[in-house]
Amino acid sequence: MALKDIIKFQFKRVNPFQGLVVDTDIWRDAHEYHRDQQRLHMLAFHNVGIVGGLEVAANNPPDLSISIRPGMAVDPEGNIIIVPETQHYRIQTREKRTIHLVIQFREVPTEPYQPSEGGQPTRILEAYRIQEREKLPKEPHLELARIIFDPANEVITDAKNPSQPGKNEIDLNFRQEATPVSLPPVEKPAVQEKTSAPVADTTIRLKEKVTVGRAVLGEASQDLHISGAQNLIREINRQDSFEVKLEQNISLDKKINQCALIYLTGNGHFVLTAEQQTALGNFLESGGVIFGEGCAEGQQEAASKGAKEFGLAFNQLASQLNCKLEVVQRDHPLLSAFHVFSEVPQGAETSLLLESGHMIYSGSDYGCAWQGGHQGQPLSRDIIRGSFEIGTNIVTYAQMMKTA
Repeated sequence: MALKDIIKFQFKRVNPFQGLVVDTDIWRDAHEYHRDQQRLHMLAFHNVGIVGGLEVAANNPPDLSISIRPGMAVDPEGNIIIVPETQHYRIQTREKRTIHLVIQFREVPTEPYQPSEGGQPTRILEAYRIQEREKLPKEPHLELARIIFDPANEVITDAKNPSQPGKNEIDLNFRQEATPVSLPPVEKPAVQEKTSAPVADTTIRLKEKVTVGRAVLGEASQDLHISGAQNLIREINRQDSFEVKLEQNISLDKKINQCALIYLTGNGHFVLTAEQQTALGNFLESGGVIFGEGCAEGQQEAASKGAKEFGLAFNQLASQLNCKLEVVQRDHPLLSAFHVFSEVPQGAETSLLLESGHMIYSGSDYGCAWQGGHQGQPLSRDIIRGSFEIGTNIVTYAQMMKTA
């Protein structure tokens, strides 16, 4: 959670004194103080997401039901969700659509009651709700799985290829895992004999967090470049520079300001609404960086044409946002933000990288390179490695721009 969001927490404790009347408001404030402290701890020192368990699997034999195993999660407001027993959920929709299976924190009044024959419950059970949604809810939630549902097939199965699930297969690629904030090792001061020389700084510093939002524009599949983006984030997080969180299929609204980088991808022409353009404009003004690239995966001629159309639409968007894209030249910060390049590296397509400060466009299709290349056209290890390294540079560059 970003510092600007954490510091919005303001705590109010009960001030006890002789004669204080302990009514419902006093009692509530006393306990809410401790709840807020716990929520702040979860948000400040842990990542929101699934702590453990909550795996989603198909029934055996397969039908239209799935099983959610016991587990624990932390929602975006710092509430702890515990599922103590396996839950069986039957898919309700019979329409062809993408199903988002989500879990949400819920408070449920429970017994005992006062008075005994009815009235106000004396306990609140901190529980949860599991739902299937056509669109992700705006209120706090965690996504457990999604399914591209086709009613022509009357069973739900586990994915044969987990990185690219097919229709009616359980897609676990959008689950967000909660991990503790990584701390660097404490540097112990060297033993000094008869000297007043300063000792090493032993201050523990939190690893900086960076949020990357991904959105697919136009008519392309929402799974476009998803495996590549996940591979890149995993690669960056293996390093000790900072910690990256990926927000999949993010909506282009004011919430994008939590991100340092917005990754826009697609195949074909796209048009944004006035509200989306305004949100992106405000995002740029806040210091954020927009990175776009078309995908050339698929039937060669059509896919290549779609990637070029996406590039033209992105260039038009840049003009509307008062950004003029120019070719990245040697010594540009993008080529040295983390790894050093003498020229723009090749991706799944030829080398092309344009920038205007806070907007970047790639014609290299690094998203496919992060997946190993197009189907039937595997890339060399050197090209894949170079693509990961320039991807790391782009994320690093965005964080530098955001905090400048």
